[in-house]
Amino acid sequence: MQPIFMSILRRLLILTIISVAAVLLFSELSYRLLREESSRAPETIEMIIPEGTAETVAAGLPEPSIPEDMVFVVGDILSVKNEDIVDHQLGPLWIPAGKTASLPMGQALNYAYSCSFRPSQYLGITVREPVTWSSRLGAVALAAPPTLIFLLVYSLVIRPVKPDGIPVPTVNLAERE
Repeated sequence: MQPIFMSILRRLLILTIISVAAVLLFSELSYRLLREESSRAPETIEMIIPEGTAETVAAGLPEPSIPEDMVFVVGDILSVKNEDIVDHQLGPLWIPAGKTASLPMGQALNYAYSCSFRPSQYLGITVREPVTWSSRLGAVALAAPPTLIFLLVYSLVIRPVKPDGIPVPTVNLAERE
């Protein structure tokens, strides 16, 4: 193999290692700093409608223990326990007084459910795909090639590959005039 190709392959190998390491480091650092509640395995989340919620809602006051919006990951199950003396509804769930109903989160979407235990009569639910090792490594695999090309182009601009033993012509602009 010609020396110039060996030199280019060596540079490409070194820059591949550098780009994968840089992308992996940047990706993991930003993941750790910006981690959200979707960075977990699916679980069952229990929401309790406390006794007296119907009176609080009828007075136009929010029930402080019930959040305005909720975020889930695909596979979560929302278990709603009604401790109030009045039946309540959350979207497709009818929860009789003293009973529990469950709502599986099967698809990543933003939902707006009618809700009898909120003064606004609305509960926003966001369902996200869980962040897994495979999705994080997939992001690294997608970001490493463009980073490699970027580094390769700039390395060739900063330090061009010169074939061994062949002089690179230089032009002195002062002599041309």
